[in-house]
Amino acid sequence: MYYVYKNNTTMEQTLTPEESLQIIQKSISNLRNNMREGSFYYLTWGWALILASLSSYFVIEHYIKIEQYQKINIMSLLTWSIFIAAALVVQFIVRSRSKKRDRVMTHLDRYVKIIWILAGMLMGLMVFLSLKVNTYPTPFILGVTAMATAVSGLMCRFHPLVFGSVVFLIAAIVAIYLQGTQQLLVFAVAMAFGYLIPGYLLRASKNGNNV
Repeated sequence: MYYVYKNNTTMEQTLTPEESLQIIQKSISNLRNNMREGSFYYLTWGWALILASLSSYFVIEHYIKIEQYQKINIMSLLTWSIFIAAALVVQFIVRSRSKKRDRVMTHLDRYVKIIWILAGMLMGLMVFLSLKVNTYPTPFILGVTAMATAVSGLMCRFHPLVFGSVVFLIAAIVAIYLQGTQQLLVFAVAMAFGYLIPGYLLRASKNGNNV
């Protein structure tokens, strides 16, 4: 039994093992194509988070230099909020427009979507808990990102994303042993190699190059 979703309708069929294998392979192909179309999201979030982390780094260093420690947390959170809000707005606009196009959505697409939704919720929880215990959430966020990126890359068999997940995991381990502001620099580098490079390679494969 296998279900294929298209235009919000569900089709149910009884299939042979050979037909099931073909549909699974087609689902992986559709997932990869949809991720190629969605390379914009990796680039948007990659740039937004890099700019947010670097801006936060310079804000913290500035207020430390002028010894206004009470403003550090507020200004750092404000910096992150601005870039994350901008990325969310851009994502909402692009997603609203893409819904108008005819796209084939399979179980794999829905699983990847659910994984990233849960990862986002877990990251939010990590930030909240880190603030409560007065520590930086960077290693935990990088670890969750590594997991979600690895699953996405493995499900669509796109090696650059798998490589990106390894970068995130290594960065998470490195960040544990660094000071808070140094963690922000590691975070920015990890986003460059984990999101931007795979994102641009996805875009290149969309334009006809194989990766």
